[in-house]
Amino acid sequence: MSVGPSAYHFEAELARNSPQQRRERGVFYTPWEIARRIVSQIDSRLKQDFSLSSGLADSSTWESICSHHKLELPSEVDPRQSFVKILEPAAGSGVFLIAVLKQIHQNIESASLHQKESKRRWQKYVAEVLPGSLHAIELMPDAIEQFHGLASQFLEDHGIAQQDVPPISVYCGNALESNIHRKLGSPATVVLGNPPYSAASTNTGDWIKQLLRGQTPESTALRNYFEAAGCPLQEKKLWLHDDYVKFLRVAQWHIERARYGVIGFVINHGFLDNVTFRGLRYQLLDQFDQIDLLDLNGNSKKRGTASRLTRDESVFDIGQGVAVSLFSKSPIAKKKQSVRYGERWGPRQSKLQELAESNWDDLVDQTITPLPPHYFLSPRSSHVSREYNQGIRVIELFPQGTSTVVTARDAIVIDTSQERLLARIDEFRDPGISDDELRAKYFPRPRSSQYPPGDTRGWKLPAARESLRNDADWQDRIERCAYRPFDRRWIYWTSSMIDWPRGEVMNAMRDKDSLGLVVRRQMPPDRPCNFFFVANCLAIDGLLRSDNRGNETLLPLTIGGQENINRDLLPADLADVSARSLLAYVYALFYSEQYRTQFAAHLQIEFPRVFLPTQSEVYRQLSELGDQLISLHLSDEKLVADAMPGPEVAIAPGHPKHRSGLVWITRDTPLAQADSEAWLFHIGSHQVLRKWLKDRRGEILTKDEIAHYLRVIQAIQQTKTIMRQIDEIIKKLGGLHRALGIS
Repeated sequence: MSVGPSAYHFEAELARNSPQQRRERGVFYTPWEIARRIVSQIDSRLKQDFSLSSGLADSSTWESICSHHKLELPSEVDPRQSFVKILEPAAGSGVFLIAVLKQIHQNIESASLHQKESKRRWQKYVAEVLPGSLHAIELMPDAIEQFHGLASQFLEDHGIAQQDVPPISVYCGNALESNIHRKLGSPATVVLGNPPYSAASTNTGDWIKQLLRGQTPESTALRNYFEAAGCPLQEKKLWLHDDYVKFLRVAQWHIERARYGVIGFVINHGFLDNVTFRGLRYQLLDQFDQIDLLDLNGNSKKRGTASRLTRDESVFDIGQGVAVSLFSKSPIAKKKQSVRYGERWGPRQSKLQELAESNWDDLVDQTITPLPPHYFLSPRSSHVSREYNQGIRVIELFPQGTSTVVTARDAIVIDTSQERLLARIDEFRDPGISDDELRAKYFPRPRSSQYPPGDTRGWKLPAARESLRNDADWQDRIERCAYRPFDRRWIYWTSSMIDWPRGEVMNAMRDKDSLGLVVRRQMPPDRPCNFFFVANCLAIDGLLRSDNRGNETLLPLTIGGQENINRDLLPADLADVSARSLLAYVYALFYSEQYRTQFAAHLQIEFPRVFLPTQSEVYRQLSELGDQLISLHLSDEKLVADAMPGPEVAIAPGHPKHRSGLVWITRDTPLAQADSEAWLFHIGSHQVLRKWLKDRRGEILTKDEIAHYLRVIQAIQQTKTIMRQIDEIIKKLGGLHRALGIS
């Protein structure tokens, strides 16, 4: 049996009539196979690990449970209350709750010898136990109404007269607010469901923010997702604001208060291995003695090896991968914690079929041992090797860093032409041009229904325009910026037009002799580990990867005239090396294919680490090559390439293209010679030669731009040569381990 189409009617209506509300609230309801499997596994846990023979249908009281297992009664529960108290904190139209009712009915039916006895016990359970045992919270009244209809229909179909259908406690409200839990009273021991998926969470109330940090008005000694093993997380951006994290915290809070219980969620699988979620993982591991995780993958932005061999789909109509996640804390003491993991790739239907038909132990067939400091909950990233930990984190060697600049409006404040940029800013200053005209021209698509087009919570068009008009030096605000690899542009540098200018550390890059290393934490698992570059001007977000999955980090060599190096980390024979020399050595190391390949798994997890050699000759040779790379990547004007006649035609749609050793900007117009190796060369996610021209489609290149492009080709060719030389030196000196003193 499965629920009929009516169970999904509300989601379909919302998708059709209010798609933005559906996205904002993360309303993507659960396939029956997932709800059924989670419920059946919770039922099995209660039978096996809690000695509750009737599972979800068990009506044993807290008093009897505590007496049987010799437990202390939790302060918030009534001893006469049933131990099994079920809560779905984001019920939707009730697919999980219907699955619970089905499981309870099945348990009662299978435990009875005669049909008459089964019917009597079922009716007694529905009348006396169900109203106090099954609870839900839902924000949308229409969904609640639909659930009540489904529940009534289920109960009537299973022998409960219409007049005897009890009211099921479904509270209309927000499970991320405290008042709704006061109505619930005592804590739940079973929390299940499919919490909303919304990274841009609007649930920013004080109660849930404090709960994430282990505090409520009643207690300051709860679990804190912002620390692991007592150590506060140091990152500036932790990405713990997603609604699914908050719902998981609420679920864990219920089990904290009850001391024992089970959570069964299907949620975003990012918590399994996102580095900044290690506090969350630590708190789960510290509380629960049995954890089962089935990663269903399906993330359109995160591809693993298996997904490249087959079509991989999400089990929901979204691009986000998910995991079935079960956490239980049993009153029966266990000798050893169990953490099991499994994963599935492929079409949606095959995943759902396996969930419905396969034995659970076959689905989660790997035992893993999460280890500090990250406590990863997936085997492919279950530990950082001992040898990698011998290296120095690059952000400790160059201790002051900052995320790259996020303007939030690149198309307005960044340009390849100073004149065009100033003219655009002048439009914003012009009182003769209305706000509505500017919005129509520059902000055709509003970001949010909460604000007029172009406006955000922290930026308002009228205020920005007023600030520009009041600036007597407005024409002097243009600075150079590193926009993409080998693509320096002009930026209008004023806080009234830029959301995240990044303060003192980034301002150091405005100095004449500035130089900084650009790196990325957590390189994508489906790409080579080539996310390294240098800049000598303001560095813009997207320099290495143009998406919304985190920023690059800039590490300036000097700030305010003082070098940004922790020399205490240097061995004695390198104590006096120059700052430029040290950066050059580090840069050469990061451009070693041996380094990138050997430590690929770790570069996908954390910041790169630096291995300082025990032999001065290794340092000297690599530093010299690294210095050459830095000069090449800063587009040193000394590079001269053989020029082809500059075509006076615009770059055509669908171009550039590469064929026969030439780069073509129209079907009939070649621009430059470049071999395939240079054409395919990537820095970060950018295919450099293609990206530079693609960003200028429709434009006629100037002679200076053509000359620059030819220098870029030469720089890439020389970069490949130097990379080979770096690896040859390392190989000649005994390989990475011997050359770099890795034991």
